[in-house]
Amino acid sequence: MQQKGKAIFLILTVGILISLLSLAPSETEIPNDLKPAKRTLTNKDSDNPALAPIDKMAQRIVTSLKLEGATVAVVKNEKLVYAKGFGYADKDNKIPVEPSHLFRIGSVSKLVTATAILKMVDDGKIGLDDFVFGDNGILKGAKYKGITNRNVYKIKVKHLLNHTAGWSLITYGDPMFIPAKIHKMDKAAYPIDFDEVISFVITRHLPYTPGTHYNYSNFGYCLLGRIIEEKTGESYEDWIQKNILKPNGITHMKIAGNFESDRLKNEVKYYDYSPDNKQLAYTGSGKMVDKPYGADDVKMLAPAGGWVANSVDMMRLLVMVDGYSKRYKDILSKDSMDKMIKGVGGVNQPLGWRSVSGEHWWRTGTLSGTSALLTRDLNGVSWVVISNTTPRRGSFWSTSRWAMRESFKQIKNWPSTDLFEVSE
Repeated sequence: MQQKGKAIFLILTVGILISLLSLAPSETEIPNDLKPAKRTLTNKDSDNPALAPIDKMAQRIVTSLKLEGATVAVVKNEKLVYAKGFGYADKDNKIPVEPSHLFRIGSVSKLVTATAILKMVDDGKIGLDDFVFGDNGILKGAKYKGITNRNVYKIKVKHLLNHTAGWSLITYGDPMFIPAKIHKMDKAAYPIDFDEVISFVITRHLPYTPGTHYNYSNFGYCLLGRIIEEKTGESYEDWIQKNILKPNGITHMKIAGNFESDRLKNEVKYYDYSPDNKQLAYTGSGKMVDKPYGADDVKMLAPAGGWVANSVDMMRLLVMVDGYSKRYKDILSKDSMDKMIKGVGGVNQPLGWRSVSGEHWWRTGTLSGTSALLTRDLNGVSWVVISNTTPRRGSFWSTSRWAMRESFKQIKNWPSTDLFEVSE
């Protein structure tokens, strides 16, 4: 009887333990009271001797290109292992760059817009083969009348995504940057708004049949922003923030302002040392302005080049569309990810990304006073470098790519911590 009692006791004990274990949280379900408190990262958070090669080579980028400031972040196996600033966010006031500083990211904004469009495709709100203009298109009504070339009615959403809508910069330049020409040719009043840009473009010659030639088009991506607004009934910025960014922990990204007085909280100052760093104001005032502040309508350029972000949020964006899902699941379906990387249609250009070569994907961005390079690199490493300076000479992209890759070769042990978990 004693032995039998012991057996029953053991069975009951094991049963209770199994029940308790079944109630315990899984590895991915950490109770809120055990999660690290969210806070603003500082440069000190990435002071790690194992990552000293990144410090050295990032400083080399700043020094060799004579940048006033830059921000760098690195992800390894979808963990944020490094986020630091170099140089000055504001050189006049000697404010050093920290990971929280916001930078204009130029055409990296196109990756944001492409991700949003493909998410809408996944959700059944839009189709890649949907026509853009005409009675059967998304954009119709009085403001889209006056089309003279019937091929414009053949433009589809996918053509805007892969820069094959049929426009050419040779015809009259980039329509997003020629307010004086639009004012003169169409008698449009200053400041030129996007409806007037659309009218200028669609009432003129379309050089190529849609889907047949690749020609990089900021205008095409701005049209994608208009399509998002038409389909959702919300502003482009609001919809992106609510449906793409904030649900994935990206809380600091905003559309940039046009003037220095529009600088956001924690946004850096921009410096352009190129020979043409003074230009006429886009407003038509006739005044010469510092090119980063007032030469271009950055707000109108929003879907193609108008976002500001810090380096941490840039890496949060990247892990949403990096093709890995062991730690952070991609925001897009496998089919949409395949299309984003391999392209669609006869001209197989990637969607949103600037270029793809095997496992190496990258997106560049440029505006006066800023350059950005976002890279999904080899061996589970991804990174971003953004500057607040247009250098007098030298290639920001080749210098940054070489320096970052050289630093990675020297790292013997990668940290296991994930700064994403503590970064607000």
